[in-house]
Amino acid sequence: MSQSPRDRIAQRRQLQKQQSQIFLELLPVLDDLDRACNHWQQAQQQCQQPGETASGNWWQRLFRWNAGPNTDTHGSDSSELKATVKSAYDGVALIRQSLLDILERQAVTPIDTLGHPFDPRQMNAMGRDSSPEAAPNTVIKEVLKGYRWQDKVLREAQVIVADTANPVAETSLKNSD
Repeated sequence: MSQSPRDRIAQRRQLQKQQSQIFLELLPVLDDLDRACNHWQQAQQQCQQPGETASGNWWQRLFRWNAGPNTDTHGSDSSELKATVKSAYDGVALIRQSLLDILERQAVTPIDTLGHPFDPRQMNAMGRDSSPEAAPNTVIKEVLKGYRWQDKVLREAQVIVADTANPVAETSLKNSD
Protein backbone atom coordinates (compact mmCIF):
# COMPACT_ATOMS: atom_id res chain seq x y z
CA MET A 1 0.00 0.00 0.00
CA SER A 2 1.45 3.36 -0.93
CA GLN A 3 1.71 6.25 1.47
CA SER A 4 0.08 9.56 0.95
CA PRO A 5 2.33 12.60 0.42
CA ARG A 6 1.25 13.92 3.80
CA ASP A 7 2.41 10.70 5.50
CA ARG A 8 5.77 10.78 3.69
CA ILE A 9 6.35 14.40 4.78
CA ALA A 10 5.45 13.54 8.37
CA GLN A 11 7.82 10.55 8.25
CA ARG A 12 10.63 12.70 6.85
CA ARG A 13 10.12 15.30 9.58
CA GLN A 14 10.16 12.61 12.27
CA LEU A 15 13.39 11.18 10.85
CA GLN A 16 15.02 14.63 10.81
CA LYS A 17 13.95 15.19 14.40
CA GLN A 18 15.50 11.87 15.44
CA GLN A 19 18.72 12.64 13.58
CA SER A 20 18.91 16.06 15.21
CA GLN A 21 18.48 14.46 18.64
CA ILE A 22 21.31 11.99 17.98
CA PHE A 23 23.63 14.81 16.91
CA LEU A 24 22.71 16.82 20.01
CA GLU A 25 23.60 13.83 22.18
CA LEU A 26 26.98 13.44 20.47
CA LEU A 27 28.03 17.07 20.94
CA PRO A 28 28.84 16.74 24.69
CA VAL A 29 31.13 13.82 23.82
CA LEU A 30 32.90 16.05 21.30
CA ASP A 31 33.15 18.80 23.94
CA ASP A 32 34.77 16.32 26.34
CA LEU A 33 37.25 15.26 23.67
CA ASP A 34 38.09 18.94 23.04
CA ARG A 35 38.77 19.40 26.75
CA ALA A 36 40.88 16.24 26.85
CA CYS A 37 42.95 17.44 23.88
CA ASN A 38 43.53 20.79 25.60
CA HIS A 39 44.52 19.00 28.81
CA TRP A 40 47.06 16.72 27.12
CA GLN A 41 48.41 19.62 25.07
CA GLN A 42 49.06 21.55 28.30
CA ALA A 43 50.70 18.43 29.75
CA GLN A 44 53.03 18.27 26.75
CA GLN A 45 54.03 21.90 27.32
CA GLN A 46 54.68 21.20 31.01
CA CYS A 47 56.90 18.23 30.13
CA GLN A 48 59.00 20.41 27.83
CA GLN A 49 59.48 23.28 30.30
CA PRO A 50 62.92 23.37 31.90
CA GLY A 51 63.48 24.30 35.54
CA GLU A 52 61.09 22.01 37.36
CA THR A 53 60.60 22.05 41.11
CA ALA A 54 62.42 19.61 43.38
CA SER A 55 59.41 17.34 43.74
CA GLY A 56 58.61 17.67 40.02
CA ASN A 57 55.31 18.48 38.38
CA TRP A 58 52.37 16.14 38.80
CA TRP A 59 53.22 14.28 35.57
CA GLN A 60 56.61 13.34 36.93
CA ARG A 61 55.20 12.28 40.28
CA LEU A 62 52.61 10.11 38.51
CA PHE A 63 55.29 8.59 36.31
CA ARG A 64 57.53 7.84 39.34
CA TRP A 65 54.59 6.29 41.19
CA ASN A 66 53.68 4.15 38.16
CA ALA A 67 57.27 3.09 37.55
CA GLY A 68 57.71 1.76 41.09
CA PRO A 69 59.97 2.63 44.02
CA ASN A 70 63.21 1.11 42.70
CA THR A 71 63.48 2.99 39.43
CA ASP A 72 65.55 6.09 38.79
CA THR A 73 63.15 8.60 37.22
CA HIS A 74 65.68 11.36 36.62
CA GLY A 75 67.14 11.99 33.19
CA SER A 76 66.50 9.01 30.92
CA ASP A 77 62.92 8.42 32.01
CA SER A 78 61.87 11.99 31.22
CA SER A 79 61.90 11.07 27.54
CA GLU A 80 59.58 8.14 28.36
CA LEU A 81 57.27 10.54 30.19
CA LYS A 82 57.23 12.90 27.21
CA ALA A 83 56.50 9.97 24.88
CA THR A 84 53.65 8.79 27.13
CA VAL A 85 52.06 12.23 27.27
CA LYS A 86 52.45 12.70 23.51
CA SER A 87 50.92 9.29 22.89
CA ALA A 88 47.93 10.13 25.10
CA TYR A 89 47.42 13.43 23.28
CA ASP A 90 47.72 11.79 19.85
CA GLY A 91 45.18 9.10 20.80
CA VAL A 92 42.58 11.55 22.08
CA ALA A 93 43.14 13.86 19.08
CA LEU A 94 42.66 10.93 16.68
CA ILE A 95 39.34 9.94 18.30
CA ARG A 96 38.20 13.58 18.28
CA GLN A 97 39.06 13.97 14.60
CA SER A 98 37.26 10.73 13.74
CA LEU A 99 34.09 11.99 15.41
CA LEU A 100 34.41 15.36 13.66
CA ASP A 101 34.78 13.58 10.30
CA ILE A 102 31.65 11.50 10.94
CA LEU A 103 29.65 14.58 11.89
CA GLU A 104 30.94 16.48 8.88
CA ARG A 105 29.82 13.69 6.53
CA GLN A 106 26.35 14.15 8.06
CA ALA A 107 26.50 17.92 7.37
CA VAL A 108 27.12 18.89 11.03
CA THR A 109 29.64 21.72 11.02
CA PRO A 110 31.08 23.99 13.72
CA ILE A 111 30.03 27.62 13.78
CA ASP A 112 33.01 29.95 13.35
CA THR A 113 32.81 32.61 16.04
CA LEU A 114 36.22 33.94 17.09
CA GLY A 115 36.88 37.34 15.55
CA HIS A 116 33.42 37.46 13.95
CA PRO A 117 30.67 39.92 14.84
CA PHE A 118 28.17 38.66 17.41
CA ASP A 119 25.16 37.02 15.73
CA PRO A 120 22.27 36.34 18.14
CA ARG A 121 20.73 33.82 15.71
CA GLN A 122 23.61 31.40 16.22
CA MET A 123 25.40 32.64 19.34
CA ASN A 124 24.53 33.14 22.99
CA ALA A 125 26.53 35.89 24.74
CA MET A 126 27.68 34.62 28.13
CA GLY A 127 29.29 37.93 29.00
CA ARG A 128 31.22 40.98 27.89
CA ASP A 129 34.87 41.77 28.33
CA SER A 130 36.99 44.71 27.31
CA SER A 131 39.52 44.06 24.59
CA PRO A 132 41.56 46.88 23.08
CA GLU A 133 42.39 44.81 19.99
CA ALA A 134 38.83 43.76 19.13
CA ALA A 135 36.09 45.83 17.57
CA PRO A 136 32.95 46.33 19.67
CA ASN A 137 30.48 43.40 19.61
CA THR A 138 33.12 41.05 18.23
CA VAL A 139 33.50 37.57 19.70
CA ILE A 140 36.76 37.42 21.68
CA LYS A 141 36.34 34.06 23.42
CA GLU A 142 34.39 30.91 22.75
CA VAL A 143 33.11 29.22 25.91
CA LEU A 144 31.27 26.41 24.12
CA LYS A 145 31.45 25.69 20.40
CA GLY A 146 28.23 25.90 18.44
CA TYR A 147 27.21 23.60 15.61
CA ARG A 148 24.99 23.85 12.56
CA TRP A 149 23.23 20.95 10.85
CA GLN A 150 22.35 21.58 7.25
CA ASP A 151 20.78 25.06 7.37
CA LYS A 152 19.69 24.98 11.03
CA VAL A 153 21.53 25.87 14.22
CA LEU A 154 21.88 22.62 16.15
CA ARG A 155 23.43 24.25 19.21
CA GLU A 156 24.20 27.93 19.73
CA ALA A 157 27.79 28.88 20.44
CA GLN A 158 28.33 30.33 23.90
CA VAL A 159 30.69 33.28 23.59
CA ILE A 160 32.24 36.28 25.30
CA VAL A 161 31.81 39.50 23.32
CA ALA A 162 34.07 42.57 23.21
CA ASP A 163 32.55 45.41 25.19
CA THR A 164 31.49 48.52 23.30
CA ALA A 165 32.96 50.78 25.97
CA ASN A 166 36.68 51.43 25.70
CA PRO A 167 38.03 51.50 29.29
CA VAL A 168 41.13 53.50 28.30
CA ALA A 169 39.04 56.21 26.64
CA GLU A 170 36.63 56.35 29.61
CA THR A 171 39.52 56.71 32.06
CA SER A 172 41.08 59.56 30.08
CA LEU A 173 37.70 61.31 29.85
CA LYS A 174 37.21 61.07 33.62
CA ASN A 175 40.72 62.35 34.30
CA SER A 176 40.26 65.37 32.01
CA ASP A 177 37.13 66.55 33.91
